[in-house]
Amino acid sequence: MDEKKRYQLRKAAGLYWLIDMEQSGVVRQEQIMLNESGAHIWERYEHLQSMEAVAEELSKEFGISAEQGLADIRQFFRQLEEQGLVL
Repeated sequence: MDEKKRYQLRKAAGLYWLIDMEQSGVVRQEQIMLNESGAHIWERYEHLQSMEAVAEELSKEFGISAEQGLADIRQFFRQLEEQGLVL
């Protein structure tokens, strides 16, 4: 299962969560809470092929350079990795 299918975005009580769908057993990874911007990036990442494609879309949507968008997306994924997301 790739990370786009392994981790699913859910919204509950106005909060966004990434949930690891491959977990089993007693010890479970904590869900990762995302803000609205992070959820927006993740949703695009689920549907597109790469971080670069997401950056291109965000640059058009928000009027930023693709380079700035890509830097922001890479930082977002580094933060997810620091929180235990396995890519």
